[in-house]
Amino acid sequence: MMKKKISLVLAFLMAASMLAGCKKTDENSAGITDTGITSSQSVTITQMTTTEKTETETETETETEETTEETTTTAPEETTESETTTTTVSETTATTAPTATAAAVTTKAAKEWNETEISETLYITKDCYSRVKAVVGSDSVKKYTAGTKINIVAATDTGYYKLADGTFIHSDYVTDKAPDSSNNDDPNEEIFGDPEETTAKKPAQTEQKDPDAEKNTSSNPINANYTKSYTDRYPYQQLSSAEKQLYRNIVEAAENFNTKVAIPDGLMSDDVFKVYVIVFNNEPQLFWLSNSVPNGYGSIDLKFEISRSKAEEMQKTIDANVQQVMNKVNAYSSTVSKLKVIHDWVITKNTFSLQGNYATCGIYNGLTGAGELQCQGYAKTTQYLCDMAGIECMTVVGNNAEGSTHAWNVVYCDNGYYILDTTWDDPENSYGKADFVRYLFFLANDSMIKNSHFNISTAKRGNGDRIKLYTPPACTKTACYYFKAYNKEYSDLDSAVEGMYAEFDDVIAAGKQVVHVRVTDHDTWETLTSDKYWKIFQDYARSKSKKVDNIRRQRTLAENCLVVEYDIAYK
Repeated sequence: MMKKKISLVLAFLMAASMLAGCKKTDENSAGITDTGITSSQSVTITQMTTTEKTETETETETETEETTEETTTTAPEETTESETTTTTVSETTATTAPTATAAAVTTKAAKEWNETEISETLYITKDCYSRVKAVVGSDSVKKYTAGTKINIVAATDTGYYKLADGTFIHSDYVTDKAPDSSNNDDPNEEIFGDPEETTAKKPAQTEQKDPDAEKNTSSNPINANYTKSYTDRYPYQQLSSAEKQLYRNIVEAAENFNTKVAIPDGLMSDDVFKVYVIVFNNEPQLFWLSNSVPNGYGSIDLKFEISRSKAEEMQKTIDANVQQVMNKVNAYSSTVSKLKVIHDWVITKNTFSLQGNYATCGIYNGLTGAGELQCQGYAKTTQYLCDMAGIECMTVVGNNAEGSTHAWNVVYCDNGYYILDTTWDDPENSYGKADFVRYLFFLANDSMIKNSHFNISTAKRGNGDRIKLYTPPACTKTACYYFKAYNKEYSDLDSAVEGMYAEFDDVIAAGKQVVHVRVTDHDTWETLTSDKYWKIFQDYARSKSKKVDNIRRQRTLAENCLVVEYDIAYK
């Protein structure tokens, strides 16, 4: 069974009734930490410590007996000069997998369809015919050639678009990418259309215009191509007038490699700490800025990790690589597609690192090909690319009760804010060298991270005090989430099983590794990740190719998102 590739509008129509309402993540305390504070010394921002980046349960099978061995892999700890956090996860052995055979995929009879009115201009990808009805096998009406522009008036829940003349074309044959756009290697890269209503707009800011916004109209002195204004940043806009002034002072001094920064009247030590940490996390272009938080009265002295000449040299390498990414990003018109290019590039070009320094915790390694990053580096690299693509993005940090810290992104996509976590979508830590990409946290919402991302947007000082940085926007939407956008979400067991078989067919044929769908209730998720279905899916995978060795369940993080994921290990 071939996998459907369908537009966001189609996916939203087919899945609109599947998801329950989302809850906003608790935002009480935590974030990045620092070492001791004195009246005369700087304090250090501890680099992100990602605990349990991915927890993979590996299933193995011998020729003489069937056994399931579940091994939880703990993510490497991110170590800094000031502290090392160690987390131990015990290994457990599951019960013997029951003998089972792959259930046959049932064929459902065609049925009448529902329509949702939309207004889209799309393009034919290859020669095809329009149909009388929005069902497979319907009589053909008119032939369309590749590259033809078509105007869409509705989308159906059977996977078709309705034309103005009342005929239908299947979504497999259309795209929103104009014929002269550069080609992309990944057939799943593009999202067709908008995720919900095509008229959905970003809500207007309630805050009045910043009177000093025009002060940042010039381009970055080090990077003329980077024109993102700090006054447009969501975190900046949450600050008080005096805090904004300090933010501006820090950014403009750092851009020009000036060390002296004046502290506006009325700001205390905690205020200076808060603003500096926000700047450090959300101005990724300042990759030379030290993680050492300056302390002082009346003014502070910035520290830089490298010289201006070295930064200019590095920037040339960064610019060349960013241009390659932007060429690919700009081949697409939808924000979801642009974000998928960025997400996939950051993950496939970089690996998780144990070392915490300005190169691994900033954009330098991420955008020069050096490749080793901690979670802060993943997040900043993602944010820099979003800045270049004109997509609103911020870096958010948090930590858990054990003190392990993490960084990820919140982005604005089409109809609202979403979570984007490239660190935890990188499977590198689970299997050593891994060349595939996960999508558990590709445009997720708050309810999907409530059990994994803690104490949102707070930073811990060396004296133990937690400082609230800012309150990130609530992420409550679902339309752009990977599994809904790409029509991989199911509301019942039978359709989910069919979807998994289709995924195994396509993934194995392409020699890829990750097979995943999303379901809308926990009972179905439990069933499809049980020993019984592990055995069913493993037998099926082996029947498709002799190269398949075994399949491995991804449970802990996937459970939060109700994603059924099996990763294929080849011989």
